[in-house]
This record gives sequence, structure tokens and C-alpha cells, in this order.
Amino acid sequence: MVGHTDTGKTRTSNEDAILCLPNLGVALLADGMGGHSAGEVASRTAIDTISAILKQTTRGVSPHERLETALQAAHAVIREKARQSIRCRGMGTTFVGIIIENGYLHHAHVGDSRLYLLRDGQLMAVTHDHSLLQEFIDQGFYTREEALEKVSRNILTRALGLEPHITIDYDYLKINKGDRFLLCSDGLYDMLSDYELGALLGRQHEVEGIALDMLELANARRSKDNVSVIVIAGF
Repeated sequence: MVGHTDTGKTRTSNEDAILCLPNLGVALLADGMGGHSAGEVASRTAIDTISAILKQTTRGVSPHERLETALQAAHAVIREKARQSIRCRGMGTTFVGIIIENGYLHHAHVGDSRLYLLRDGQLMAVTHDHSLLQEFIDQGFYTREEALEKVSRNILTRALGLEPHITIDYDYLKINKGDRFLLCSDGLYDMLSDYELGALLGRQHEVEGIALDMLELANARRSKDNVSVIVIAGF
């Protein structure tokens, strides 16, 4: 398990935040939004709050309960910070995180940061974006190709900190031998095709090299956003 985050070639600050805790089987990634440095505050608050709770609830609590409790707490803390500071008003963050336990990968997410699985050479998105673009596709208004041309990619329908109440998407899957996982922000998947993500993730290299190669390719294409990636392998 290894993660990297980069400002990218266009932005002047990094509003993404990541954390890998291999000894706990935990990986967390958040992509903040808001004026000035507020996005950075939101993503860092999410990672700090969620990781603190996950570290404290390792025994006797199911992964689902741990993730739900941690994300709801982060949501509340972000909203309180926004209430107290004009500079942070309206800030929010996407989030995707996993807990690996007893041969299963448990995941929770809000927004459009993603979890991918590479299994038997096939890449699949495990999470489903909470975005206006995805909503139009789901409702049949546009095909994916049409939506990418006509709908802004940046409008989220869910994020930590934005609305009074938040619904967290949670699920789990059994890990098979040879599975590889990728957590990433939109700064990565907007720059690389699914084919390229799958090809890089499937290379017989150390996860460190895979993660760095993904960042390098996104930056070579002048990524318009911060780029964050966590690669998990070795099963």
C-alpha cells in the first residue's frame, strides 16, 4: 500500500489529502473544495478526523460502523469549522476510504473520488460518482460521451461538509488472489483513460513505481487539478 499526492501542473496549492495506514489496513483520500485555502482545510480535516476515529475503534466494531461513524463525525467537524470562519464558509470535500479486514475490503465514499479494482486483467470502478454528470447519465438524459461534452465535471451532488445531512455510500467485497486496488482523485482519472489506468495498475512492478508512473503521466498531460493516488496490491 503506497500513496502519493501532487499539486499538478496548473494549481498553485494542493487541496487533496491522503493517508495510508498499512498496519490497520486503512487507506484514505480526500479532494477538498472551497475558496482560497478552504478546500485544503476541508480535506485535511476529513483525513485527520476519520483516521483518529478509525484508530480508536479497532476492536468490537464492524468496519461499516467504523466508517459510518468516522465520516459522519468528519462531516460535522467540517461544517462547524465553516460556521466559525468566514474564510472557510461553503467548504467541503470528497472522500473515499477503505478498511481491509479478514480477507474483505470495506469501502465508503462521498463525491467523485474513486476506488477501482483490477481483477483478472479487467479494471472496474467500484464506487459510483456523486456528481451531476453521473446523475444525468443514470437518468438517461445523456450517454457518457454526450455528458462529458455537455455537463460540467465539477458539480457534485454530495460532499462532506456541504449539506446539513450526508448519506455515505458503503459496501464491501471479498478480495481474490492477485487483486489490485486504486484510490484516486479526479485529477488522475480525468487525465488517464480506464485502459491506461488498468495497464499501469497491472504492471508487475512495485506499487511505489506504479503510483509514481501514474502521477508522472497525469502531470505530463498538464493535469488541470491536484493529482492523488493510492495503490494497494500484494494479495
